[in-house]
Amino acid sequence: MAEFPNGVTVRSSTMVTFLSESLNSPRVTSTFRDIFSTLHKDIQRYPYNFIGSNRLMRLTNKKLETTLAELEWLKKYYAENFSIEKKPFSKEYDQKLRGEMRAVIERIHSDVDRAAELITMVNGRPGRPPKDRILLTKIHLFQVLFEFTNREMECFSLMFLLNGEETFSYKTIERAYSDPIVAIILHNLFVMSSGEPREVDSSADGTGIGLFISKHYRKDREKDLKENNETSDRKEYLMSVAILDIDTNVYVGYAAGFKSEKELFNEALRLAKKSGFKFNTMRLDKYYSYQSIFECVGKPTQVIIIPKKGSTIKGPKQWKKLIKKIIQEPFVFLADYFKRVKSEYNFSKDKRKFGKIPQKIVQRIITAAFTRATLRNYSASHMTG
Repeated sequence: MAEFPNGVTVRSSTMVTFLSESLNSPRVTSTFRDIFSTLHKDIQRYPYNFIGSNRLMRLTNKKLETTLAELEWLKKYYAENFSIEKKPFSKEYDQKLRGEMRAVIERIHSDVDRAAELITMVNGRPGRPPKDRILLTKIHLFQVLFEFTNREMECFSLMFLLNGEETFSYKTIERAYSDPIVAIILHNLFVMSSGEPREVDSSADGTGIGLFISKHYRKDREKDLKENNETSDRKEYLMSVAILDIDTNVYVGYAAGFKSEKELFNEALRLAKKSGFKFNTMRLDKYYSYQSIFECVGKPTQVIIIPKKGSTIKGPKQWKKLIKKIIQEPFVFLADYFKRVKSEYNFSKDKRKFGKIPQKIVQRIITAAFTRATLRNYSASHMTG
């Protein structure tokens, strides 16, 4: 069990009462109800006061400072005592797992043709993409899916091109990563893989995709944070940002490149909005804890972030509303905030599935990442459908 920190002096005497009330709150998930129950027992064993829920309290910078310090401890408490609820391995899940690859392959065959039909201009002239570019797009998707080299893909493609279709050399297969027509088809594919435009509860996060086997993003990221450096400045990683629909596990916005995480977030957000998605909520980590994020995301989206150390109560209406929520209902806030672990989980799962990006040319590296995002959306749609 985690130790309560020394110096926790928020003067609320209603902590135990608040926890008791929280146990019965319909806004609290079963996982956090367990947390509250454990905390309720633990707090009575310690002589410390803790975060309170005096709804009439006046907001002050001091209260915010103290609450944020205690919130950091609560996050650690959660990490040490609880984990993401794992679904038991069932016959239904096994059937889904066994059918996952087949479902992805079927989507590739059907969706590429549909994505190509949406293109009405080629090289500045009215028309459809050439048939060979449609076929090349399918080969590209299979190559990324199975992680084949260009030469391996040239041999593999013969298995479904022996019916008289044109074959492709390994050089042509490599050039697909920077082919403009293939790029448009891939863009349409990602939008289609996100599903119909809808209102979503979301979580956004960024990560670095390794380009070298010897490099580990998390270790370098932690080092850069300590030294106040931008990991995006490193050329060993391709930075990417994904906006996740937490109900379907599908990315509705995505961007990758050798840019800052903020720039990529804006690109991913523009793509999602242009595709017709509207956000009820958006959860972000401390990297995005700046007040202009509310304007960036736009109304009426509820942005759920934890302010950085040293933040003040001064700011726009949405900022003050967020701070009031954190101070007055910290556990309800955390129950909502921790839904963002789905973003971290899915990024980790994607990296385990696909590994390093082998391409060397910048545009081809970005194309490979974007293709991966589409393929993992196919898998997510199948597993949650």
